[in-house]
Amino acid sequence: MVRLKNVYLDSNIFIYATLYSGEIAEKSKEYLRRASDGEFNAYTSALTWDEVVYVVRKVAGVEESIKAGKILLKMPFLEFLDVDYAICEDSQKLVDKYKLLPRDAIHAALALKYCDGTIISSDTDFDVIEGLRRFF
Repeated sequence: MVRLKNVYLDSNIFIYATLYSGEIAEKSKEYLRRASDGEFNAYTSALTWDEVVYVVRKVAGVEESIKAGKILLKMPFLEFLDVDYAICEDSQKLVDKYKLLPRDAIHAALALKYCDGTIISSDTDFDVIEGLRRFF
């Protein structure tokens, strides 16, 4: 197992852990457990909160989405990074170069800037980005 230090957690980690069962869900839960146990510093952004609450609402309903949002915001091991103008500029460069979706570009830009280019995600779209190391 690779030793991780500072890690950006993509929204799909929380979505799979919340909504689904199976191998991807179990791996997602394991990464969250490891972060909770202090094995690495875990970071994400407000975009993750938005994506989790939105997807849970679509799949499981309003009440479940409200619960999921509250749980995410109360995770004591998780630090939320700010999306500012500079991150948007970096994200635009990633969109230009790799044709990423905007939210993926923001997640990637944050991981590159604050997490030594380390991201945990099941999304293979991140694999093309120079300097970004995706684990899953």
